[in-house]
Amino acid sequence: MTKLKKLTQKHESRAKVEFPVTDLELVQRAHDYSLLDPVSFGKKYRHHLFKGVVLKIDGTEHIIQANFCTNPFCQWYGLPQHKYETLKGKPSRYKLEGSYGIKRIACNYISDKNLKGAVVMSKVHVVSNWSLAEEIKRLIDINSISPLEGDYDFHNQGCISKDSTPFNNPQGFYKRGKSTSNSQKYQCKACGKYTNVLPGVRESFSYHQKKNDILPRFMMQIVNRNPVTRTLEQLNIGASTYYHKLEWVYRRCLEFLEKHETQKLKSMKFRTLWLNTDKLIYNLNNVRKKGKGIDYSEQERPLFPTYVVATVDEFSRYAFRTDVAFDYNVCSDDILQDIEDLKEDKLYSFAQKNARYRYSYYGKRKKDELHDSLVEDTIDSKDLELRKAYVDGFHVNSGYTAYAQQWLLKKQLNANKINFVCDDDDSLKNAILRVYSDEIKDGKVDLFTCVHDKTLKTDEAFKEYVRASQELKEWQESLGLKISAREAAILMLADDIAENPIYSFVKTASDELHPIKVRTIPIEHPTPFLDEGFRYVDCETDLSRLTPHEVAKLLYNVNLRAINTYFNQIRRRVSILERPLEGGRGDGKSYIYANFNPKYAQYMLTIVRTYINFCDTYKYQGKKVTPAMRLGLADKPFTVHDILYFK
Repeated sequence: MTKLKKLTQKHESRAKVEFPVTDLELVQRAHDYSLLDPVSFGKKYRHHLFKGVVLKIDGTEHIIQANFCTNPFCQWYGLPQHKYETLKGKPSRYKLEGSYGIKRIACNYISDKNLKGAVVMSKVHVVSNWSLAEEIKRLIDINSISPLEGDYDFHNQGCISKDSTPFNNPQGFYKRGKSTSNSQKYQCKACGKYTNVLPGVRESFSYHQKKNDILPRFMMQIVNRNPVTRTLEQLNIGASTYYHKLEWVYRRCLEFLEKHETQKLKSMKFRTLWLNTDKLIYNLNNVRKKGKGIDYSEQERPLFPTYVVATVDEFSRYAFRTDVAFDYNVCSDDILQDIEDLKEDKLYSFAQKNARYRYSYYGKRKKDELHDSLVEDTIDSKDLELRKAYVDGFHVNSGYTAYAQQWLLKKQLNANKINFVCDDDDSLKNAILRVYSDEIKDGKVDLFTCVHDKTLKTDEAFKEYVRASQELKEWQESLGLKISAREAAILMLADDIAENPIYSFVKTASDELHPIKVRTIPIEHPTPFLDEGFRYVDCETDLSRLTPHEVAKLLYNVNLRAINTYFNQIRRRVSILERPLEGGRGDGKSYIYANFNPKYAQYMLTIVRTYINFCDTYKYQGKKVTPAMRLGLADKPFTVHDILYFK
């Protein structure tokens, strides 16, 4: 019997992060807290920088350690910290440098002929391994469902059969028909007590749910940008019913994805995948809790930029993941408790449990001081106290969410080769370079960047598109090439790469040639899209093993069309993600549709992602297909009824 499902709670998580701080260290921290200044305290407990954190998922252990060189051309790329005890001076691969607020690891040059490769003097912002593990756990939790288990007592006090149940001893009970919810009634033969058990999906699909008939219309309202208030009016329901239904549909989508996405991807192997990853920004209305609006002498900002991180297949347009960088299951009291227990306000961020939270968005910082980098922020308890008056939850640094998303995708996808395309965003690039370090060194994963001028107006972009097309045509005619525009563009790229090489080779201490990247200016793509004007492409990983023509064939495919289309779709389909409206006076923007709690943005994005992937069709080779059909996960378009009512 298929059991009813529920959203997984934090205490029921499949994932567990092992506490990385010993009891002895906690005692020592408590002793040193009042004796040492922040700099001395942080230095004393900085050993957590290169210490891996154990993350258990379904009983399997994974070590999370991401503080290493992220330059693919450096000999230390992807390697953990190591001290060479046998060499003079006992040098280490990395050193920690920077001011108290901004810490980076820098690569050290070690003179030893036995070491292969060359050191590229690169510096990278440090991250908290503990916080990375917690973010992975968060994404697992919010996308998990578990069986709805009942807490039964089948016997009266003193019953001689107190240890028997209808499940382990059916002969000890009578079946006494069904309840109003269609659940089975049992009666103990010894003491005569009646007990109802939870129904299965077949017995009561709409358990604890009224107005089941409005669900298809309700889901279509969600995926067609209908504001909450209009949905309430059209379906004649209240606000509490709306959010109850929203959570119910979200859970059904998770059940559907578990069957049609997660399970099927386990058995699929891809030859080559081209994946687009990017971030979408929308503004969140920041409101006080009920009864907390009396004192307005100190306030947080009314609008919060909130990040959504997504990864989409370039050719099928299938969206593998969409995650909001906001933790709605944490509150200020949780952070304050960690400050008290772990003394986090005097630790470097890389040693903190809660380093991933964007404290800079709380308090009284100026607009130009807002950022989303991995730069440390001192935890201000006063700001946390102020936060208690507002809706629970904390923004997450998008770099941590991007890392967690890519880490989970790596476990989900089975491909011989993956080519990633993102814009020139350090948080996205570093997430991919950290997660796939082994695969990048083996040539199984490559990372490309794609940038175009978003400030151009539509007519200006079109003029530049025409110019680029004309230049390609003239170049082709000058060489007398009678080939397609695609082949001509690849040859033009190859010619550019041959004249201005991307890579060079240096001789190492072991007399070997080591590749380094020497071209710092991105390559202009000869065939931009109509609305781009210019498109500049580049490769962040080592392709020196390939000929210029082979590199050109790869660069020709570099674009962000799939994820831009996906972001446009969700902006058009989800009202709370719509861009701001121009106010009636024309003197400002109105964020009237922005929501108060990003939890519901996560719900809606999952619902819309499921709908776009499996229901929404587009034309491909004369046929109407869904992204799931092109990827190979489905053989037909699904309907809303298929998602809501499948068994």
